[in-house]
Amino acid sequence: MPRVKSSPKKCIKTNLQQPANSWIFLLKGEALELSDQYTGSGTPDIVTLRHPNTGESAVFLFSPANNSVQEVLTFNEGKRSWFIDETVKSDGKLHLSTPIDPIFLVLPYLRKYCTNQAIPLDQLLRDEEFPETERLLKSSGLKYLNLIADKKGDEELNAFKYNEEKTLTWLKKKTERVSEILKQKNINVSGGAISATYVKATRGESIDNNAYLKYAHGIVSEYLMDDLSQKLLRYLNLPEDTSVPNLKRKSVALTSGEPKKVKVEEEFKSTSSSNILDLSKPDGKALAKEKARAKAASGSKNISSFFKKA
Repeated sequence: MPRVKSSPKKCIKTNLQQPANSWIFLLKGEALELSDQYTGSGTPDIVTLRHPNTGESAVFLFSPANNSVQEVLTFNEGKRSWFIDETVKSDGKLHLSTPIDPIFLVLPYLRKYCTNQAIPLDQLLRDEEFPETERLLKSSGLKYLNLIADKKGDEELNAFKYNEEKTLTWLKKKTERVSEILKQKNINVSGGAISATYVKATRGESIDNNAYLKYAHGIVSEYLMDDLSQKLLRYLNLPEDTSVPNLKRKSVALTSGEPKKVKVEEEFKSTSSSNILDLSKPDGKALAKEKARAKAASGSKNISSFFKKA
């Protein structure tokens, strides 16, 4: 019996060595390059803390020595993957970190527990739901905690009592600083704090200082509870705009509470546009043209029919 030659099989190159639980992470190079000099040795830790605005779980990055903290934001789009060397990472999320003043993270605890009494800081930052909150005790930024609270007792006690007048003064300076940066960058904030994107102002266009201040207030309010945001608005002598709510940035938080080590796989620049025309639904004119083409093609033969055997 003659041997039948088998058809060649299609070879598909696969790579099964893709690391599990790996992320695409974007952060400043100095966060790693200067770690031995300023933040100890090792790699940063990613943990979940209580977000100062919502009180819900959010992701933050601590340096190895816990003396600096950054907020981790997640950019996620559907149908996105990353090509890394010879591998394809199906999870197309992009994680990036930005520095945050740790006082914003301590402020909700002060307002909740230290309004009428002074509490030692190591007791104040004990959160059973978010145990990693104690890492804030080593943060270098907390040496300025007296800007929003009154210190009681000696250095060993390290107790604080919330001071709202100090807090509003501190927040006002923060807001004014953000406003000055917006001016220096020549950002168009004519839409107030509700503008969704940064657009550079055209030459010769004059923008009211209150517009910059209102926009800056919206940015700072991303880290404040709603009642404190309203108090800050009145403290800045800005009019309340009840018709349109302030823009609040929403970040994606991890569900796991376990600290994880950061693995930087690639550093790159990514640009995106939010003003994309939605073409998923045709308009009236396009729909009418499609119907006209379908009607004209009725009764016509398929082109493949001309190549069939007679």
